[in-house]
Amino acid sequence: MTSYTDQGVVIKRSNFGEADRIITLFTQNHGKVTVIARGVRKPTSKRAGSIELFNLIKASFIKGRGELDTLGEVQSLETFSTWRKHLGRVNIAYQLVEIIDKITPDHQPHPKVFAMLLKFLSEIGNLKIDWELEIGNWKLQILQDLGYWPEDKIFVKDIDQFIENLINRPLHSPKLLHKIRH
Repeated sequence: MTSYTDQGVVIKRSNFGEADRIITLFTQNHGKVTVIARGVRKPTSKRAGSIELFNLIKASFIKGRGELDTLGEVQSLETFSTWRKHLGRVNIAYQLVEIIDKITPDHQPHPKVFAMLLKFLSEIGNLKIDWELEIGNWKLQILQDLGYWPEDKIFVKDIDQFIENLINRPLHSPKLLHKIRH
């Protein structure tokens, strides 16, 4: 069996079967990878806390015969606990990881986008009044780094609408906070 180790941010997770989870990570050296984490929903699982959404982890992965690799050992490097209790900041993080999940292809490394994601997650706790402008700037940086928008051109329209047209489906995270408030 072939295995590899990398660090990544948990950007998506869903339950699978009775005790497993499907985890999507945006990793430093392998880009976006989707893996199966076996047994993490069991009450005795030691890995469950490490694979929470937005966590930065270091993990080993075992290459699978099918589409999904298997999550091996995992170590939590950063949980970004300073902003997790603030609903608005969690919504900002959801917006960023949803966009990265939707517009990055599997297994294609984007080290600059990975570094940017870590920077964004670290800075969410420090956002002040003009946070909507900051989010727009972050989204634009991601689009530029992935080659979807030229760096020398100013973006003047609705960036979320541009991303929705790019992925051919609506973004759910920008509407999440609005639904919770109303």
